[in-house]
Amino acid sequence: MSKDRNYEDEEVRAIIQRALEQQPKPGGVSHEDLLSIGGEVGLSSESIEKAARDVRENRLARQARQNLVARRRRGLAVHAFVYFAVNALLFAVNALTTPGEWWALFPIMGWGLGLFFHAAFVLFAGVSERRLSREKARLQQLDGERASAQPSAERRLGVRVAGPLDQIEDPSEARSRRFEEKH
Repeated sequence: MSKDRNYEDEEVRAIIQRALEQQPKPGGVSHEDLLSIGGEVGLSSESIEKAARDVRENRLARQARQNLVARRRRGLAVHAFVYFAVNALLFAVNALTTPGEWWALFPIMGWGLGLFFHAAFVLFAGVSERRLSREKARLQQLDGERASAQPSAERRLGVRVAGPLDQIEDPSEARSRRFEEKH
């Protein structure tokens, strides 16, 4: 290609995006590589750092919003399941005990109204900035723990190895110790 050719910003973005898609590196591009690429095209390291922080913040905000919405939807699904299970039981009890009087319709309609408002909140209410900032802080803490933690057995298993439980013997070791003491 010609060295005197110039590209618009959108063309540069498209070219780099396609190149990354065609030749992906395992684990993505490191921060040092990103700074090197920026330096090669004449960008200052400060502008790259700021852009990286902005992209990271946007990704974190998007992930936090998705987590909050997913949590709300799971809560609505649990609410709907419990509503249908309990009200089916009430309807069956009503049909078996007093078939002419449909008293079960009152809790069905009352609770159904509550379920309707819960669904409206989940589907149409936005996420507050306070909840969003708390979720972002939680995600940052999880990322920090993942980055600093070595993959040790206790982290993979989710158990604490040190502590008062250290004094408890393995049952097979206790049996062999007792056998040795007897003989």
